[in-house]
Amino acid sequence: MISILFYIKDCNFAAYMHHQSKMEEYLIGIDDTDNKESRGTGFLSRLMAQRIAEKNLGFHNGITRHQLLFDPRVPYTSQNSSACIALKTNQPNELWDFMIDFLINSCAVGSDCGLCMIKQSSVPQSIITWGLKAKVDLVNKTLAANLAQKEGVKLVGLTGTHDGIIGAMAGVGLRASGNDGRFVSLPKADIRSITGTHKVGDVRLSIGIEKAFNIQGHEIDDSAVVCFDGGWLRPVLKNGKITIVLNNTDKNGKSIYELASKDFIKSISN
Repeated sequence: MISILFYIKDCNFAAYMHHQSKMEEYLIGIDDTDNKESRGTGFLSRLMAQRIAEKNLGFHNGITRHQLLFDPRVPYTSQNSSACIALKTNQPNELWDFMIDFLINSCAVGSDCGLCMIKQSSVPQSIITWGLKAKVDLVNKTLAANLAQKEGVKLVGLTGTHDGIIGAMAGVGLRASGNDGRFVSLPKADIRSITGTHKVGDVRLSIGIEKAFNIQGHEIDDSAVVCFDGGWLRPVLKNGKITIVLNNTDKNGKSIYELASKDFIKSISN
């Protein structure tokens, strides 16, 4: 089998593990950072997490993409999705200031960026409800700002019209719900470059996957073998766990799992 490499870009892994135990986890939502020519919010969220680690301000525990209302009445750039970073830090005020500066200097021209930050252990139910509503109904930035003020939530618009505060707070709420979104980054490995054939148990240890299910919803044993050569690994958030979804197939008379299709993953995570 091909080994899966651990990586935390430009960070010392021992330092990462040491600091993890002393930090509190926050959920950080960002939205509307791009324009039609620029890289998307998912890319910028990964870059921001990298810069945060380089500044020793914290370490991320997974970045998720969350689909919001896909409707022509919504002025989105491409797909109307937001990103949420779960990030451990012991310097929340310094982190907040850094993220504001980073986004102001990194967001694309014409963007309407919003930023939200809430301690994961104390996300109000109203913020989760906001996220769920933003998936199915039209909401506006005035409602978002009023809710944030009522709940004492850190929420700020940074560029353009500030409409991104809608999706930024929705991303936090949806991540906190434990059952929405798919991961675009994990801290231990580059999920876009994993190839080869591995046991599910090895994947758990080396990538940080917490659960593995087949497309019928049955949990898969650690001894099962999965081939990663059919496309990117796209873990989803289910019951608060980082979860991979696999499809059983027979190759050369052997029962080997492969990654569930992109369309299937979208159907269960959007």
